[in-house]
Amino acid sequence: MKIKTKLINHLTLNGKKETSEKNLLKSVKELQKSSTKRFSKVFQLALIHSTPIFKLHKIKLKKKKKSKGNRFREIPGFLKTRTSRISLALKFILKNSKKNIEYFNHSQSLSKEILICSKNKGESVKTKSELQKNVLAKKHFFRYYRWK
Repeated sequence: MKIKTKLINHLTLNGKKETSEKNLLKSVKELQKSSTKRFSKVFQLALIHSTPIFKLHKIKLKKKKKSKGNRFREIPGFLKTRTSRISLALKFILKNSKKNIEYFNHSQSLSKEILICSKNKGESVKTKSELQKNVLAKKHFFRYYRWK
């Protein structure tokens, strides 16, 4: 699957694919205006900088007699396939572009987030580095890792 279609699928809400395509087209045009490089190169750099290698899997622990509620253990794991890594990177970029309220449109915030990510700065790069720090902090749980 192409990255463009994957991005459109992540942008789509309530089955309205046309609006997500329009938003993507607007953000591409705005990015072309603001940068001298081609959109594909800028987007590729943004994906490279925000792509994680690890993920924290939540595994439910067995209940003990006196404990109440569910207990989870976060176990670090590898993202083996390229598509899952790209998908998580796209989710990081979209989530952080939605957080950004400075801009009027979603397309503007998406284009600015992609441009900032391509320079190895921005919120999605920070979330990736925080995730990597959490994985390194919990690396002693690798013995519980289940190969999925």
